[in-house]
Amino acid sequence: MPIIWLLLNSFKTDSDFITSFSNIKGPLDYISRLVPRNFTFINYIEIFVGGETANTTANMYTMFKNSIIVAFSQTIIILIVTSLSGFAYERLHFPGGNALFWTLMYISMFPNAVSVLPLFKISNSLGWVNSLHALIWPGTAGMFNIFLIRNFLKGIPRDFDEAAYIDGASSFQVYLRIILPTIKPVLIVVALFAFNGAWNDFLWPSIVMTDVNSQPITPGLRLLMGQYEQKWAHLIASTVVSIVPPFLIYLVAQKYFLQGISISAGVKG
Repeated sequence: MPIIWLLLNSFKTDSDFITSFSNIKGPLDYISRLVPRNFTFINYIEIFVGGETANTTANMYTMFKNSIIVAFSQTIIILIVTSLSGFAYERLHFPGGNALFWTLMYISMFPNAVSVLPLFKISNSLGWVNSLHALIWPGTAGMFNIFLIRNFLKGIPRDFDEAAYIDGASSFQVYLRIILPTIKPVLIVVALFAFNGAWNDFLWPSIVMTDVNSQPITPGLRLLMGQYEQKWAHLIASTVVSIVPPFLIYLVAQKYFLQGISISAGVKG
Protein backbone atom coordinates (compact mmCIF):
# COMPACT_ATOMS: atom_id res chain seq x y z
CA MET A 1 0.00 0.00 0.00
CA PRO A 2 2.77 2.55 0.72
CA ILE A 3 4.29 1.78 -2.71
CA ILE A 4 0.93 2.25 -4.42
CA TRP A 5 0.44 5.48 -2.47
CA LEU A 6 3.84 6.76 -3.65
CA LEU A 7 3.23 5.82 -7.29
CA LEU A 8 -0.17 7.46 -7.50
CA ASN A 9 0.85 10.67 -5.74
CA SER A 10 4.03 11.01 -7.79
CA PHE A 11 1.89 11.80 -10.86
CA LYS A 12 0.13 14.72 -9.16
CA THR A 13 1.09 18.35 -9.30
CA ASP A 14 2.28 19.81 -6.03
CA SER A 15 -0.91 21.83 -5.54
CA ASP A 16 -3.03 18.77 -6.36
CA PHE A 17 -1.20 16.72 -3.74
CA ILE A 18 -1.56 19.37 -1.03
CA THR A 19 -5.29 19.84 -1.58
CA SER A 20 -6.28 16.25 -2.35
CA PHE A 21 -6.34 15.07 1.28
CA SER A 22 -8.30 17.88 2.91
CA ASN A 23 -11.83 17.37 4.33
CA ILE A 24 -11.81 13.61 3.85
CA LYS A 25 -15.23 12.06 4.54
CA GLY A 26 -14.28 8.41 4.92
CA PRO A 27 -12.08 5.54 3.66
CA LEU A 28 -13.71 5.39 0.23
CA ASP A 29 -13.30 9.14 -0.19
CA TYR A 30 -9.63 8.81 0.81
CA ILE A 31 -9.04 6.05 -1.74
CA SER A 32 -10.73 8.03 -4.50
CA ARG A 33 -8.48 11.00 -3.83
CA LEU A 34 -5.36 8.92 -4.38
CA VAL A 35 -6.03 9.02 -8.11
CA PRO A 36 -4.48 12.15 -9.68
CA ARG A 37 -7.02 14.68 -10.94
CA ASN A 38 -4.50 16.02 -13.47
CA PHE A 39 -2.20 13.14 -14.41
CA THR A 40 1.27 14.52 -15.19
CA PHE A 41 4.89 13.43 -15.63
CA ILE A 42 6.19 16.90 -14.75
CA ASN A 43 7.68 15.78 -11.44
CA TYR A 44 9.87 13.16 -13.11
CA ILE A 45 10.87 15.55 -15.89
CA GLU A 46 11.85 18.31 -13.47
CA ILE A 47 13.84 15.91 -11.27
CA PHE A 48 16.39 15.37 -14.03
CA VAL A 49 16.07 18.24 -16.51
CA GLY A 50 14.66 21.03 -14.32
CA GLY A 51 11.74 23.24 -15.16
CA GLU A 52 10.09 26.59 -14.75
CA THR A 53 8.33 25.75 -11.48
CA ALA A 54 11.13 24.12 -9.53
CA ASN A 55 14.85 24.05 -9.17
CA THR A 56 14.69 20.30 -8.86
CA THR A 57 17.76 19.04 -10.65
CA ALA A 58 19.19 19.00 -7.09
CA ASN A 59 22.25 16.94 -7.95
CA MET A 60 20.09 13.88 -8.60
CA TYR A 61 22.57 12.61 -11.17
CA THR A 62 25.43 13.00 -8.68
CA MET A 63 23.50 11.30 -5.89
CA PHE A 64 22.54 8.42 -8.18
CA LYS A 65 26.12 8.06 -9.38
CA ASN A 66 27.38 7.99 -5.79
CA SER A 67 24.82 5.37 -4.77
CA ILE A 68 25.59 3.16 -7.76
CA ILE A 69 29.36 3.35 -7.17
CA VAL A 70 28.99 2.61 -3.45
CA ALA A 71 26.42 -0.17 -3.82
CA PHE A 72 28.18 -2.09 -6.59
CA SER A 73 31.69 -1.59 -5.17
CA GLN A 74 30.68 -2.68 -1.69
CA THR A 75 28.74 -5.67 -3.03
CA ILE A 76 31.73 -6.93 -5.03
CA ILE A 77 34.14 -6.48 -2.11
CA ILE A 78 31.70 -8.14 0.30
CA LEU A 79 31.40 -11.17 -1.98
CA ILE A 80 35.18 -11.54 -2.13
CA VAL A 81 35.83 -10.98 1.58
CA THR A 82 32.94 -13.03 2.97
CA SER A 83 33.38 -15.99 0.61
CA LEU A 84 37.09 -16.21 1.45
CA SER A 85 36.35 -15.82 5.17
CA GLY A 86 33.57 -18.41 5.14
CA PHE A 87 35.84 -20.85 3.29
CA ALA A 88 38.69 -20.27 5.76
CA TYR A 89 36.51 -20.69 8.86
CA GLU A 90 34.79 -23.82 7.60
CA ARG A 91 37.47 -25.62 5.61
CA LEU A 92 40.97 -24.59 6.73
CA HIS A 93 40.68 -25.22 10.50
CA PHE A 94 43.48 -22.90 11.58
CA PRO A 95 44.32 -22.60 15.33
CA GLY A 96 41.75 -20.51 17.20
CA GLY A 97 39.56 -20.16 14.12
CA ASN A 98 36.34 -21.29 15.76
CA ALA A 99 36.90 -19.10 18.85
CA LEU A 100 37.72 -16.10 16.63
CA PHE A 101 34.61 -16.65 14.52
CA TRP A 102 32.22 -16.74 17.49
CA THR A 103 33.97 -13.82 19.18
CA LEU A 104 33.39 -11.71 16.08
CA MET A 105 29.80 -12.95 15.89
CA TYR A 106 29.12 -11.79 19.45
CA ILE A 107 30.77 -8.41 18.79
CA SER A 108 28.65 -7.94 15.65
CA MET A 109 25.49 -8.20 17.78
CA PHE A 110 26.11 -4.73 19.23
CA PRO A 111 23.91 -2.03 17.63
CA ASN A 112 25.45 -0.24 14.67
CA ALA A 113 25.08 3.10 16.44
CA VAL A 114 27.77 2.02 18.93
CA SER A 115 30.42 2.07 16.19
CA VAL A 116 29.44 5.39 14.59
CA LEU A 117 31.82 7.58 16.61
CA PRO A 118 34.88 5.26 16.27
CA LEU A 119 34.18 4.86 12.56
CA PHE A 120 33.95 8.61 12.08
CA LYS A 121 37.22 9.19 13.96
CA ILE A 122 38.96 6.53 11.86
CA SER A 123 37.51 7.90 8.61
CA ASN A 124 38.54 11.42 9.56
CA SER A 125 42.10 10.26 10.33
CA LEU A 126 42.28 8.55 6.94
CA GLY A 127 40.95 11.64 5.16
CA TRP A 128 37.79 9.82 4.10
CA VAL A 129 35.23 12.42 5.23
CA ASN A 130 33.20 13.37 2.13
CA SER A 131 34.90 10.51 0.27
CA LEU A 132 33.11 7.45 -1.08
CA HIS A 133 35.79 5.31 0.58
CA ALA A 134 34.05 5.99 3.90
CA LEU A 135 30.86 4.44 2.53
CA ILE A 136 32.44 1.48 0.75
CA TRP A 137 35.00 -0.04 3.12
CA PRO A 138 33.52 -0.07 6.66
CA GLY A 139 30.72 -2.49 5.78
CA THR A 140 32.66 -5.00 3.72
CA ALA A 141 33.22 -7.68 6.39
CA GLY A 142 29.76 -8.27 7.81
CA MET A 143 29.73 -11.30 10.09
CA PHE A 144 26.15 -12.19 9.18
CA ASN A 145 27.17 -12.80 5.56
CA ILE A 146 30.19 -14.83 6.67
CA PHE A 147 27.93 -16.85 8.98
CA LEU A 148 25.52 -17.46 6.08
CA ILE A 149 28.26 -18.70 3.75
CA ARG A 150 29.93 -20.79 6.47
CA ASN A 151 26.67 -22.57 7.28
CA PHE A 152 26.02 -23.17 3.58
CA LEU A 153 29.47 -24.76 3.27
CA LYS A 154 28.61 -27.20 6.05
CA GLY A 155 26.18 -28.88 3.66
CA ILE A 156 28.82 -29.42 0.98
CA PRO A 157 30.64 -32.80 1.26
CA ARG A 158 34.38 -32.57 1.79
CA ASP A 159 34.87 -35.29 -0.82
CA PHE A 160 35.15 -32.58 -3.46
CA ASP A 161 37.92 -30.83 -1.53
CA GLU A 162 39.80 -34.06 -0.84
CA ALA A 163 39.61 -35.16 -4.48
CA ALA A 164 41.03 -31.80 -5.57
CA TYR A 165 43.82 -31.95 -2.96
CA ILE A 166 44.74 -35.46 -4.16
CA ASP A 167 45.03 -34.09 -7.70
CA GLY A 168 47.51 -31.49 -6.40
CA ALA A 169 45.25 -28.47 -6.04
CA SER A 170 46.12 -25.75 -3.52
CA SER A 171 43.62 -24.36 -0.99
CA PHE A 172 43.05 -21.29 -3.17
CA GLN A 173 42.42 -23.48 -6.23
CA VAL A 174 39.88 -25.49 -4.21
CA TYR A 175 38.19 -22.24 -3.22
CA LEU A 176 38.25 -20.85 -6.76
CA ARG A 177 37.27 -23.95 -8.75
CA ILE A 178 35.27 -26.09 -6.31
CA ILE A 179 33.75 -23.88 -3.64
CA LEU A 180 32.81 -20.74 -5.58
CA PRO A 181 30.73 -22.51 -8.28
CA THR A 182 29.01 -24.60 -5.61
CA ILE A 183 28.00 -21.73 -3.34
CA LYS A 184 26.58 -19.57 -6.15
CA PRO A 185 23.03 -19.53 -4.66
CA VAL A 186 24.16 -18.22 -1.27
CA LEU A 187 26.49 -15.70 -2.94
CA ILE A 188 23.51 -14.29 -4.82
CA VAL A 189 21.61 -13.97 -1.53
CA VAL A 190 24.59 -12.19 0.05
CA ALA A 191 24.87 -9.90 -2.98
CA LEU A 192 21.19 -8.96 -2.70
CA PHE A 193 21.52 -8.21 1.01
CA ALA A 194 24.74 -6.25 0.44
CA PHE A 195 23.38 -4.15 -2.42
CA ASN A 196 20.14 -3.40 -0.62
CA GLY A 197 21.97 -2.49 2.58
CA ALA A 198 24.43 -0.19 0.82
CA TRP A 199 21.72 1.49 -1.26
CA ASN A 200 19.36 2.11 1.67
CA ASP A 201 21.94 3.11 4.28
CA PHE A 202 20.92 6.41 5.83
CA LEU A 203 22.60 7.02 9.20
CA TRP A 204 26.27 6.59 8.32
CA PRO A 205 26.24 8.61 5.03
CA SER A 206 24.33 11.40 6.80
CA ILE A 207 27.17 11.66 9.33
CA VAL A 208 30.30 11.19 7.26
CA MET A 209 29.11 13.03 4.12
CA THR A 210 28.80 16.71 5.00
CA ASP A 211 29.11 17.89 1.38
CA VAL A 212 25.86 17.85 -0.60
CA ASN A 213 27.66 16.66 -3.73
CA SER A 214 29.01 13.62 -1.86
CA GLN A 215 25.61 12.38 -0.70
CA PRO A 216 24.14 9.12 -2.03
CA ILE A 217 20.48 9.02 -2.96
CA THR A 218 18.91 7.78 0.30
CA PRO A 219 20.18 10.52 2.66
CA GLY A 220 20.04 12.94 -0.26
CA LEU A 221 16.24 12.74 -0.27
CA ARG A 222 16.28 14.40 3.15
CA LEU A 223 18.11 17.38 1.62
CA LEU A 224 15.52 17.67 -1.13
CA MET A 225 12.73 18.08 1.39
CA GLY A 226 14.34 20.95 3.23
CA GLN A 227 15.99 22.73 0.33
CA TYR A 228 13.30 23.11 -2.30
CA GLU A 229 10.37 24.84 -0.58
CA GLN A 230 8.67 21.64 0.59
CA LYS A 231 7.69 20.53 -2.91
CA TRP A 232 6.17 17.26 -1.77
CA ALA A 233 5.21 15.92 -5.19
CA HIS A 234 8.82 16.23 -6.38
CA LEU A 235 10.06 14.54 -3.22
CA ILE A 236 7.62 11.67 -3.75
CA ALA A 237 8.71 11.26 -7.38
CA SER A 238 12.36 11.27 -6.26
CA THR A 239 11.56 8.56 -3.73
CA VAL A 240 9.93 6.43 -6.42
CA VAL A 241 12.97 6.83 -8.65
CA SER A 242 15.28 5.85 -5.77
CA ILE A 243 13.58 2.48 -5.25
CA VAL A 244 13.83 1.44 -8.89
CA PRO A 245 17.42 0.01 -8.86
CA PRO A 246 16.91 -2.31 -5.83
CA PHE A 247 13.57 -3.41 -7.30
CA LEU A 248 15.18 -4.29 -10.64
CA ILE A 249 17.99 -6.18 -8.90
CA TYR A 250 15.48 -8.26 -6.96
CA LEU A 251 13.40 -8.79 -10.08
CA VAL A 252 16.35 -10.18 -12.02
CA ALA A 253 17.71 -12.33 -9.18
CA GLN A 254 14.46 -13.47 -7.56
CA LYS A 255 14.65 -17.02 -8.94
CA TYR A 256 18.05 -17.46 -7.28
CA PHE A 257 17.00 -15.99 -3.94
CA LEU A 258 17.46 -18.58 -1.21
CA GLN A 259 17.63 -21.24 -3.90
CA GLY A 260 18.98 -24.57 -2.67
CA ILE A 261 21.07 -27.00 -4.69
CA SER A 262 21.62 -30.72 -4.37
CA ILE A 263 25.20 -31.84 -4.82
CA SER A 264 24.93 -35.29 -3.27
CA ALA A 265 24.62 -36.80 -6.76
CA GLY A 266 28.23 -35.86 -7.41
CA VAL A 267 29.54 -38.15 -4.65
CA LYS A 268 30.10 -41.74 -5.75
CA GLY A 269 30.38 -44.83 -3.56
